[in-house]
Amino acid sequence: MTDMLTLTQVLCTRLCHDLAGPIGAVAAGVELVGNDPAQVDAETLQLIANSSTAASSKLKFLRTALGTPGNVTLSDFRLTVAGYFEAIAGSAGKVAMTWPSEAQHAGLLARLEGRAAQVLANLILLAIEVVPRVRSVNIEVRTGPSLEVMVNAIGDVSSQHDPRQALFSVLADPAAAALTPKSVQPIYTHALIRSDGGSLAAQSRDDGCRVVAVFLAVP
Repeated sequence: MTDMLTLTQVLCTRLCHDLAGPIGAVAAGVELVGNDPAQVDAETLQLIANSSTAASSKLKFLRTALGTPGNVTLSDFRLTVAGYFEAIAGSAGKVAMTWPSEAQHAGLLARLEGRAAQVLANLILLAIEVVPRVRSVNIEVRTGPSLEVMVNAIGDVSSQHDPRQALFSVLADPAAAALTPKSVQPIYTHALIRSDGGSLAAQSRDDGCRVVAVFLAVP
């Protein structure tokens, strides 16, 4: 069983790592302003503004994923995810999103209630972090005797360096996985899904990765 103190410490390390870049850029810009305000140009001010927005967007998304769950509307969550993708955008550019229908989202809420956004946020993180240069993310929800939530991340996958294998290894036996800043999010997500009576798995796609959470109907 994962030691809760260690899990908390490693999650904090992960969170600080994710926020260090944009916050550091804001600090660097402010330092330039403080040293010689007369030399501040539009480019420096834009750097500060962009970095501040990126830090805020990352924090909002990671608070949804790692914080205390709460009721979040689908429209608000879409904005949160869009802000996060914009904050992490790299050479692949903007990430295209496909969302479940209103009826499917209603089925998600009926089963998970206030934890729906938290579950989705963590599944999105699992999928995109093992697919370099993500171009699109597709979320599917299937309802019935069980609730099935799938997140497909599509991007560029190299046969020489495949980060998906590390995710598959952790999810195959989370209890035996070494707890590191790279493995903590899959371990945390597995525990989150299990706490709600669900199961979690990840599968390869030719063009990316699929993460699947299945929740049985509430008795």
